[in-house]
Amino acid sequence: MKYKIQALNGFNMYFDQIISVFRTKYETEDNINLDQLAIKTGLNRRKARMLLNFLADIGLSQKRTLKKTSLGNILFKYDDYFQNEGTLWLLHYLQSYNEYLIIWNRIINHLYDVDEVNRIELFTLFKDLKENISEHTYKRHIGDEIRVVLDSYINQNFSKLNLLEFDEDKYFVHRNSDVPELILLCSIILYRNAFYQGATALNIKDLCDSNNSPGKIFIIDEHIFRKKLENLKNTGIIGIESRGDLDQIRISDDLKYEGVLEKYYQG
Repeated sequence: MKYKIQALNGFNMYFDQIISVFRTKYETEDNINLDQLAIKTGLNRRKARMLLNFLADIGLSQKRTLKKTSLGNILFKYDDYFQNEGTLWLLHYLQSYNEYLIIWNRIINHLYDVDEVNRIELFTLFKDLKENISEHTYKRHIGDEIRVVLDSYINQNFSKLNLLEFDEDKYFVHRNSDVPELILLCSIILYRNAFYQGATALNIKDLCDSNNSPGKIFIIDEHIFRKKLENLKNTGIIGIESRGDLDQIRISDDLKYEGVLEKYYQG
């Protein structure tokens, strides 16, 4: 499995820099070069390139070509400064369910199963990597990335999601935040596309607590998650089948996360 240890090369998740690169990219033609991007954003060339690659990792630009994506176009149209709480929840999901960003992915999945953590406990989640990477990368880069992840939810914009609270070397997990239901549905479709491609029915239990599932990444208990699904069903967007051995939601083939996201922003 291919993976990236450091999503941002060890830098903290400064949203002003990420937003600056994102907006500059989407305000200009796709063929903007790194030198132009660096000048417009005030960042050095290396940092600009790193942030462009990060945007590609979370789906806001295309891999390799770094061209715009449909998701990026929607965010640029409706919330180009990433100020809407629903945008932050979506970005949190895009980054956390992505197994390529292995440190971020494992940490957030782990939070669902605990009430509190410390850095030493989180470091043990990556023992299996020790034989595949250098000792320097294992000891230094993994520790740095754990720091960056925790800092993002304590000191940076993801703190607005109120998922973690820091006190005396421990990080306390907050459950059952009020994730907007249409953002939850976007994440369900993204999860389906990544792990059950082409499926029109998804097991509700899997959506609640399987690795990378919306329930697990958003840290929502099953009874709250089911209540949100029921609300979505009542709007007619999804169906729920719970008779006999069935316990699943049904999603039509033509329901795309882009359309759901636009519906969310349009209110």
